Order: sequence, then structure tokens, then C-alpha cells
Amino acid sequence: MFKKISNRIIASFIILITALIGVLLVLILDHIREYHLSILKREMIEKIHFIEREIRRDRGVYTGGPVATREARVVELSRLVDLRITIVDLAGTVVADSEFQRIDEMDNHRYRVEIREALAGGTGESIRYSGTLNTDMLYMAKRTDAEVIRLAKPLREVGESIAKLRTYILTAGLIAVLLSSMVVIVISRRITRPISETMNFARDFASGDFSRRIPNYSNDEIGTLQKALNGLADTVADKISTLLYEQNKLEKTIESIRDGIAVIGRDKRILVANAAFRALLDIDAAVVGKLFFEAIRSRSLNSRIEHAHATGQSAAFEEAFLNGRHCDVFINPITGEQTQGGVLIVLHDTTEKKKIEQMKTDLVGNMSHELKTPIAILKGYLETMEPHLCEPDMAKELLHKALANVERQNSLVNDILKLNRLETTNDFSTETVDLREIIRTSIEILGPRAQKKNVSITFNTDGQNAMVPANRLLAEEIFFNIIDNGISYNHEGGSIRIDMEKSDGRLAVAVTDTGIGIPEDSIDRIFERFYRVDKSRSRSTGGTGLGLSIVKHAAEILGWEIRVRSGSSGTTFVVII
Repeated sequence: MFKKISNRIIASFIILITALIGVLLVLILDHIREYHLSILKREMIEKIHFIEREIRRDRGVYTGGPVATREARVVELSRLVDLRITIVDLAGTVVADSEFQRIDEMDNHRYRVEIREALAGGTGESIRYSGTLNTDMLYMAKRTDAEVIRLAKPLREVGESIAKLRTYILTAGLIAVLLSSMVVIVISRRITRPISETMNFARDFASGDFSRRIPNYSNDEIGTLQKALNGLADTVADKISTLLYEQNKLEKTIESIRDGIAVIGRDKRILVANAAFRALLDIDAAVVGKLFFEAIRSRSLNSRIEHAHATGQSAAFEEAFLNGRHCDVFINPITGEQTQGGVLIVLHDTTEKKKIEQMKTDLVGNMSHELKTPIAILKGYLETMEPHLCEPDMAKELLHKALANVERQNSLVNDILKLNRLETTNDFSTETVDLREIIRTSIEILGPRAQKKNVSITFNTDGQNAMVPANRLLAEEIFFNIIDNGISYNHEGGSIRIDMEKSDGRLAVAVTDTGIGIPEDSIDRIFERFYRVDKSRSRSTGGTGLGLSIVKHAAEILGWEIRVRSGSSGTTFVVII
């Protein structure tokens, strides 16, 4: 209840007003009581003087006369002054009392306060409670020549008057408290309303409502504070907007980096993991907030991360994952001013690098083998021919075989040079070419080979418009090598059918042979250099093993697509333009 400033202000004012009214009540009542008593004392002193004159005028009656007469005279004086009268001699013995007739039974009054003061100083007074009358009594005493005259008056009237005044004051005080409380409530609400608005603004702003502002602020100190808070909110909103922009830019940058990046916090939970990191480790689900060893399925990598997290030491190493990926891994601790805050993990994918290195190794091996074999055969024929130079028929046969291997060697070198050119440059001019003419030219060039193997070639154009933008040399290499491949790996007496059709704005050329076919597990590898499906027949075909690699690179340069379908009854290459 008292957590609110307005309630504390109201309670404080009510307590203060109540305390003031209480203090005023005590002071006023005390002052009124003293005022009444002073009036009563003056009246009683005047009446004592009156009684003193009466006693002096007829002293004999009051001191030496009959007791009954004295008592009757004292009662008569008491009625006149409307006060109780007691006459005490200087020894303290009661000589007469207006209300107590048997004075011989009364105590000695010498030690009563008012009597003692009167005997000592001439006058005395005291206030005592009377159990008989159940009220306070005011006693006034004056010493004369031979006695002490004491008057007594009940203070019941004074008490009743003060009680009435107390009631009036309490009623007025209660009304004043209620009225002042209402005024204080209104004033406190007016004072604290801007504070409440400021608190609501701070609460909403802290909850994320950065558009929240304080409207209609006043010109006082609170209004100045609210104006300053509005300015602070504008600054904070701008800073937050800038930070969010920078954070978003950083997130986009991290996401676009091809290297895998992850940050693991002090509690071993993943704070950041970009797409490359998840892809390299085959992580499909969201990993932010998870413990790193729950997301990363690599015991070796997890142990290295745990060691770096515990010791704060950097680490760099190569890691081969179960999914076949190879990565250079860099683990660096993120340290604060005094403590370690986590670790940064960077995965650099070296899978392609490993493949390229392996391909280079295979290429060197294959080229060495492919280049060495014709030379070895040529050497063998020449060595065989040397002792038979005098035998023209044998020397001629051996010379033809030697020349065939020289031609094979020359074809291999030419294909290697072609492939190298395709891989190292894209500088090929574009012109409008007629694919039908290019295909017919390739068929004519390869016709003798096809006739030698008794392979028929059929070209179905169906009157299609085959004028396309391309490079003539590259287009000739594509179709020449595909048709040559269909002849080389076809059966004796087989066939090749070339179909051309156009649909959806694309031209498709399908080259279908009835050859040995390609196993399903080899289709993805037929475009690799020197790869042959049937190595036992690789020498008999006379091919270099680079034809389809040339087709692949030429098609990539032209932006064409090559699709392959194969089975036991043959293979179809589809060129989509």
C-alpha cells in the first residue's frame, strides 16, 4: 500500500494534521483549564476576603462562641458564597466546617497542602481528587490573625466545560482531517500523475515498446525530467536501431560466409551457428541454445572443444567427419577482462581440395599410363621391325602398327590440350550456328569408323529450326565426342539414333545408342578424365578417355545441360539448349 508515493504523501499529511490537531487539543484544553482555574481562584480569593471581614466583625461567634452557633454561621456563609468553608486554627485543628458537623471527628489539617502553604506563606492552594464527590476539588486557604480560612469548590463544571470543548475540537479536527485529506489526495494525485506516467513510460520502454514517449509534460522539474527522458528514449531507440542493423548485417555476413562458424558460450551452449557450420556437420535442426555435444556428432571434435573450453588454449587441426567431409578446424577461446567467455570454432571445408588433390594424383597417374603405353608399344614394334627390315611385308605391317600408336599418342595430346584450353579460358566467341549442319558434319567425319564397325547412324530433325547462338568449335566438340563415344562402345552391327525436338522454348538433342550401357553407379563418373566403364575394352576402342570430359566443359561454357540415361540395351545422351 505504501509503495506508492501518493499513498505515502497522503498518509504523511494525515498523520501530520492529526498530530497537529492533537497538540492543539492538548494546548487549548490545558489553556482553557488554566483560564477557568484562574477565574475560580480570583473568585475564591475575593470570597475569602469577604469571609475574613465577617469573621473579624464578629470574631467571638466564630472562635469562642457556642459550637452550634458557629457552625450555623459558617453554613450560612457557605450558602452565600456557594462554597464549602473550613476554619482551621493555627495548630491545624478544625474549628468549623460547613459540610461536616462533627468537627471533633475530623483529622488535623495542619499537613494538608493548602493549609501548610497558608501557614508558611499566608495563602495556599491545591487540587485533589475527592472520592466522595468523584471529582477534583480546588482548595484555597488564607491565614488570618488567629485561624486559617479554607474554601473548597468541585471542579465538575470545569471538567464538563472542558469535555464539551474537547468534543467540539475533536469534531472540528475530524472534519479538518477529512477535508485536508481530500485536498491532499487531489494535490498528491496531481503531483504524482506525471511520476506515474514516467513510470509507465519506463516500464513500456523496458518491455520493448521503443516508440513509447511521454506526452504533454509540464514546465516544472518533473516536466524537465520527462523531456530529458524523451530525448534519452530517442537516443536509445536510434542506438538500438543501429545496433539491430549492425547485428542483422553481422548475422547476414556470418550466414553468407562459406566457412562454418560457431560460438559456444561459457555454459557450453551454442550461441551462434551459421548455415555452413550446420551443413558441414549435417545438422538439420536448430542448435542455438543447445549444449554443443548434443548437436555435434563427432567425438574427436567434441573432445577438442571441451579441452579448449576448459584450458583456454587455441587449437588448429584437420578433421575427417563421418559424412565424408574434410575440414581444417580452428578453435580459439573468447576471453574477457578476467575470465574466459567461451570458444569460437571455424570449420574450413577442404573436401574439394582433397578431391582435387586426389584427382591431380589420379590425372598424373592416368596421363603417365596413357602416354607411356603408346610409347612402349611403339618402341616394341620398332624393336621388332629392326631385324626384319629386309622383309618388306613384315616391316610394312609393323610400321603401320607403329604409326597407329603414334596417331593414338597424337590424339591423346590433342585432347589434353583441348581440355586444358576449356578449363583455363572462357574466351569463346558466340555466333548463330545451325546444329543440324554441325551434327551432319560430325556424322560424315565419323562415317568411316561407323562403317568399319557396321554401326548405322540415323538423324531425325523433323524440320526443326536448329539455329542457336553458340560457339561452333565447342558445339562440334560436344556432338562429335558423344557420337564417337556411341560408336566406340556400341555392339557390332548396332545403331545410333539422333532425335531433335523443341518444347517450352528449349531445344533438346538426344543421341541414343545400342551399346554396352553404363552401370548406374558409374553414371556420375563418366565425365571424369580417363574414366572408363569397361577397362578391358578401353584399348580396343582407341579412345583417349577424355572425350566426355571435353563434352562436360564445353557444355558448361555454352550454358547447355547434359543428361544421361542408360541401361543394358544402350545409352542416351540428351543435350538441352
